[in-house]
Amino acid sequence: MIYRSERLNYREFTENDFHLFYSVFSNEQVMRYALIEKFNCEEDILPYFKKVLKNNITIENRNAYEFAVFLTSDDSFIGFADIEIHNKNNLGGCGEIGYFLIPSFWGNGYATEISNLLSEICFKHINLHRVAARCNSNNLQSEKIMKKVGMTKEGEFRRVRFKNGEWENEQHYSILLDEWEQSCSEMSEIVSF
Repeated sequence: MIYRSERLNYREFTENDFHLFYSVFSNEQVMRYALIEKFNCEEDILPYFKKVLKNNITIENRNAYEFAVFLTSDDSFIGFADIEIHNKNNLGGCGEIGYFLIPSFWGNGYATEISNLLSEICFKHINLHRVAARCNSNNLQSEKIMKKVGMTKEGEFRRVRFKNGEWENEQHYSILLDEWEQSCSEMSEIVSF
């Protein structure tokens, strides 16, 4: 499965991508606010990587999509993006999007571009009716991106994440299909002027 946004290419991970995968999940800065701790050795993350590869070959009732993200300009690997399906039926479904970017690519609008494309995949290709995202309450940049892509704050879960030896809060946001369609419609009207 391959997707493209304005400046980025997205493809599923292959067996040859373990070093890319590990470079994200072993990076101290990337994992600073992540729900999980950073991985300190390749053996520890290998089961997760194998699970990702298994997801890639799943056709029916797939519950996760994980992508390696590259710049279209020079094919530089910039990070990881994923969609997790929480539940789905013929009337829609609920999913969650997320991403981790290599620090040298922070501050260029890539996280917003990734979030927009993942939302589009959820609504147009997977046929969900609700897309959510969440972040550590201390991660103000991620919260800003959720707002930027049109998500609405649903609440703050208090002391739900155990990180760096203490319990931290978590922000929850979402966007519904009709809200997303409305924002897409408004964007095309702005562009057409």
